[in-house]
Amino acid sequence: MRRLLAVGVATAVGIGIWLIAVPVLGAELSVTTPDGAMAVGPASVLVAGVVAGLAGWGSLAVLERLTTGAAKVWTVLALALTVVSLLGPVGQAQSLEATLALGAMHLGVGAALIGLLPARGTGPTPSAGDR
Repeated sequence: MRRLLAVGVATAVGIGIWLIAVPVLGAELSVTTPDGAMAVGPASVLVAGVVAGLAGWGSLAVLERLTTGAAKVWTVLALALTVVSLLGPVGQAQSLEATLALGAMHLGVGAALIGLLPARGTGPTPSAGDR
């Protein structure tokens, strides 16, 4: 249930940033695609947040089955992917305001997932000799 909530919070962060950038500040969020300009609407933000959240959840679950210290490994990978995801807004946004708003969405969703998906302090209990 906690991880489902993490996906919901991360998605809400993205939508919240969109709601501030577009209706409140009047930013025009559009990106360049091979087919021309595409507006970034709330449905796109919603889908992207859910997909990113579920991908993060799934990859963390796989790592937990394969290795000890999965949360640390996943966090490093998630940080790297969050930074790499910023290449999209920087390379495709059609204005500075779109770059800033989309970058904030990427960072906000990434931060929420990194902060909420991995279980903190739930590692294996140390044996008597390790205490």
